[in-house]
Amino acid sequence: MSEEAEKLLVLAVDRDGDLESKTQVRSPAYGKTDVVQAATDLAIADPEEADANSIFAAVREYQKLQAKGVSAEVAVVCGVPDSGLDADRKIRREVEKILSMDKFTGIVLVSDGADDEQVLPVLQSMKPIVSVVRIAVKYSRTVEETYMVLGRYLRMLVFDPRYSKWVIGVPGVIFLFAGVLVLFGRAYEAGIAILLIVGTAFLVRGFGIDRSVALMLSQRPYGYLRIFSVLAGTLIFLVGLSSGYTYMALRDPVGAQAVGLDPGQFLTYGGNLIGYYLEGALPVVWAALAVYLIGALLAHLARGSNRVWRDGVLIVLLGLLYLPMDEFAIFLTGGVNSSVLLISYVLVGLAFTFAVVTAVYGRIRSRSPLLKE
Repeated sequence: MSEEAEKLLVLAVDRDGDLESKTQVRSPAYGKTDVVQAATDLAIADPEEADANSIFAAVREYQKLQAKGVSAEVAVVCGVPDSGLDADRKIRREVEKILSMDKFTGIVLVSDGADDEQVLPVLQSMKPIVSVVRIAVKYSRTVEETYMVLGRYLRMLVFDPRYSKWVIGVPGVIFLFAGVLVLFGRAYEAGIAILLIVGTAFLVRGFGIDRSVALMLSQRPYGYLRIFSVLAGTLIFLVGLSSGYTYMALRDPVGAQAVGLDPGQFLTYGGNLIGYYLEGALPVVWAALAVYLIGALLAHLARGSNRVWRDGVLIVLLGLLYLPMDEFAIFLTGGVNSSVLLISYVLVGLAFTFAVVTAVYGRIRSRSPLLKE
């Protein structure tokens, strides 16, 4: 096709329909006079509207083509406020109407942002896109793209179940409990409930407890064994902490009361209090850790995993550490046992640990990996 037969349509696209919603103009606007008037009306209605600048830019591009001797015409088409499928269908109908007015060979698209450029496939299906002129008006393109990204992530947070349960579900539970408690005149309890719910949500999400539970359940029946050992170990551990406090208050009530009234007294009574606390809590806490480790060992044994050796070593270490910890508690309370005995327990435990670790991991390295990891 010869250059003389070429005729271009300089097209400004207002995909969200600001021109029609803010002025009395109805698209399509065709021809320089109508397009300039449409841009002027939009600029008067909203001086900060970037689409007005893009329409003026289309007129400028049209004048540049005319000055070069290229046959051209300028037009503006509008979509609808939701900028979705309906907007693209409306733009297609209006562009088809304009193209039927003359024999255009191509389209020059003038755009002020990524949203308007989403109509490129629609336009390409009708006429070739000769050029795309991008207009940046006081960073409007950057701001618009930023809003598009934020909008996409907000929709994901609201509608994606993986995130909505935390972003909407947890606040919903908080507001529901708080509203019910406030309704019954329990504002103080409402504050406590909010703290408990938020703290639990942060704890579960922060330490990945929900994922750990899901992983356990996905590991076939022995996953339930892990869940039982974890829950049982946690309950026993909490009982151990409570037992330690009760034993401490019973054996040294004067020190516990003094520190409760004046924390500065901890420097005086702290050694005895820690020692008695360890004496009371140590057996139960060690039992809780043993329940957890035994549950892990049995689950890995059922799976046929090599980690069973690691769990066995940890159980041995737990047993070896009991005597030094118990001796340390007696030492803090001023018991008759000497520090020499404490050091002896530590050295014997260290030697035995070294022997166990060397034997176990040496055996694992020497054998072919018959068990899966």
